[in-house]
Amino acid sequence: LYSMEMNDCPSGGFTFDLCKRNAWLEANNASGAIMKKAKKTGTTIAGIIFKDGVIIGADTRATEGPIVADKNCEKIHYLAPNIFCGGAGTSADCENVTEMMSSNLTLHRLNTGRECRVTTAVTMLAQYLFRLLTFTQLFFFLN
Repeated sequence: LYSMEMNDCPSGGFTFDLCKRNAWLEANNASGAIMKKAKKTGTTIAGIIFKDGVIIGADTRATEGPIVADKNCEKIHYLAPNIFCGGAGTSADCENVTEMMSSNLTLHRLNTGRECRVTTAVTMLAQYLFRLLTFTQLFFFLN
């Protein structure tokens, strides 16, 4: 749709240069296309990887459409001593799934005698969520 010169094309990753890109796209909108506006909905979960570990952060507001249902909702859940996850979706479903996964990972840790790996948690969670595919709307971010 839009042609940019290589000098004008922003690089990937998190950068505020995308604001310049958006302004350029709006200014050079020759086709008259309607530009999309930002939509402020949903959960915000972010993670940062550094040399010695990972940091997860999330907002605490639970909404029901435009109404704030809970201002202090926990969205970072414990799964194992070395694994936490950030969850978004229906709060009750998210809480029940993470409690069940935490129990299953505890049983796995006791049976094997070792700490659970993140890949084990991801596989178990993916298999469980696939069975619930038509009943829930959950999104998880594991670290």
